[in-house]
Amino acid sequence: MPSDMTVNSNSSKRQGLAQVVYTIGRRKGRVPGFDWSDRIAHWTIRIPLAGLLFYYGQQKFPSVFTSPGDFGVPAALYILAAFAEILGAAALIVGGVIETFRPQLGKFRLAGDALTRIGGFAGVAAVTGVIIYFYWGALTIADLQVMALGLSAFMLLRGNKYGRKATQRA
Repeated sequence: MPSDMTVNSNSSKRQGLAQVVYTIGRRKGRVPGFDWSDRIAHWTIRIPLAGLLFYYGQQKFPSVFTSPGDFGVPAALYILAAFAEILGAAALIVGGVIETFRPQLGKFRLAGDALTRIGGFAGVAAVTGVIIYFYWGALTIADLQVMALGLSAFMLLRGNKYGRKATQRA
């Protein structure tokens, strides 16, 4: 049977190891072993948001040309929303590809950031219109739209600068 001294020394060894790992992680600004995650993690936001925007846009697209004013929305807004959702989804994906490969030339990085922000703006504009026109009185059933609005606003406000300092370059 181990004595109390052995249990305490094992516990202090574990705490010491945890402190070393924490200190190493703090020196580089990230946890050891997860250096790859900032190149991949942004896809966990982009893919669902782009898929949702594309899905909503492709549902609207056939009626854009035949009867755009059927839902009580002005025809011009309906057409703009359909194009914003389709093109916004494409902009989010292309901006993500640029973010993943992180080219050294600053113009490409700026283009990727701009595409991400444009895709976020398109999502904010389209989803805000949907919430105002269809769900304003009953926001409790607009949970998916509110989530899409929040993710779009995140992409609009942060662009490709999340997950690391804006001045840090990989």
